[in-house]
Amino acid sequence: MASAMRTAALQAPRQFEIISRPRPVAGPGEVLVRTAATAVCHTDLGIYTGEHPGLRYPVVLGHESTGTIDTIGDGVTGFAPGQPVIINPIISCGHCDSCRRNAQHLCRNAGLFGREVDGSLSEFVCLPVRYVHALPPQLPLADATLIETLATVRHAQQRLGIVAGESVVVLGMGTTGLLHARLAALAGARPVIVVSRSKWKLDMAMRMGAHHALDTGAEQSVAEVLRLTGGDGADVVIDTVGGDATLRAGIDMLRPGGRFSPYAVSHACCPTFSTFPLYYKEISIIGSRALAPSDMEPSITLVASGSIDVAGFVSATYPLSRTAEAFEEYERNPGRVLRIVIDGRES
Repeated sequence: MASAMRTAALQAPRQFEIISRPRPVAGPGEVLVRTAATAVCHTDLGIYTGEHPGLRYPVVLGHESTGTIDTIGDGVTGFAPGQPVIINPIISCGHCDSCRRNAQHLCRNAGLFGREVDGSLSEFVCLPVRYVHALPPQLPLADATLIETLATVRHAQQRLGIVAGESVVVLGMGTTGLLHARLAALAGARPVIVVSRSKWKLDMAMRMGAHHALDTGAEQSVAEVLRLTGGDGADVVIDTVGGDATLRAGIDMLRPGGRFSPYAVSHACCPTFSTFPLYYKEISIIGSRALAPSDMEPSITLVASGSIDVAGFVSATYPLSRTAEAFEEYERNPGRVLRIVIDGRES
């Protein structure tokens, strides 16, 4: 008889239940991972509150996840029991036109681990080996959950093509905004200007390499961005907030020929948006979707080398048995949280 494991299942919006399920067994080409840490992000919060239309309940959340290899299936090489790993949560079909051209993140049949596919809020998860990446043993597994988020940030900046000497504005200083600021600074951008109404997050951004911190909303920051860029406007604006106001302000901040990244995922319409600035200033709006598999290894290296310090992003840690409390805390205080981590090894 298969061993049992604990799973935090979201039965309906805001209704978690700790249930028992059979522990999965690694088949050919698969690995069984013992979950160590799962970070809760804004996507998870939206699922928890029922903001994702068409989502089927019950669902097992969790996609920013690390753990250790428990067992390996037939044909798996390069991994061994006890090895620390991180999960790439972008599940692709492998046979559509996007997958055939090696753009698995654009898969027409894609799902997110922890949304369309049951995720990591379980003691164990079983996945095809292509979705796991080895981690250096010295990295704390809770901190290493940030690598998946970093990979999405790296993917967006690779598409933007930031080069040394360009001016970059990052709107919003949540986890992704902070990582965008740090990655832009590492690319040699100057100045890197960060915008937030949260003083402690702006202070953190300055420690991570930003050159100017504006303690205002996006709309109130346009004139100061223009001043800081000598009246030219920024080469690149990255919006990690989303919505009508930041879209309009971000485009107003750009120089002619500038690039705008609508990094934040938002379903909201922008009723005041006009395409005229795209014509008049020849603005490029450059989208990015999640991460490509090729973003994972460079992101692991950035953290393992110390180029990006992810210590300090985890605001609190909860055991799996208190998953409901973790999500309640996040919903109650989203502005005071960067990441909450759920430890799958603790009861």
